[in-house]
Amino acid sequence: MTSSKDVASLEAELNSLPEYDKARVPLLLELLVLEGHDLHEDIVFDLGLLGDPAAIPAIAKVVEEPPSYIVEAGEWTCHPFQRKCAYALARIGTLESRQVLEHLAKHTDPALREYGEEGLSHWPMPWTP
Repeated sequence: MTSSKDVASLEAELNSLPEYDKARVPLLLELLVLEGHDLHEDIVFDLGLLGDPAAIPAIAKVVEEPPSYIVEAGEWTCHPFQRKCAYALARIGTLESRQVLEHLAKHTDPALREYGEEGLSHWPMPWTP
């Protein structure tokens, strides 16, 4: 398990970079799969804005398996997080991100199904800083 110090040092390194710098992506991806912080929603949002396809596998994983503190907080926290994941995938706008959204749109979980359909309705979602 990664210690809080590791999370803190990753956060510090991340905060030292400009907001739209693609060099943030590996740090964001590393933080996305770690527990010990409550930045997951912000991370997914940032990954969507940066639009790097390298984020697709990690987002695909956390949309179906959100961090424990989000799950424990209940649907009022979990569903908005999952929706942000779908929008991030729509923003990335590659065929691979579309495939993940199509998978979500057929999911047995009605919330994931709804967010997959919503993401598809906005795919690809252009954005310029």
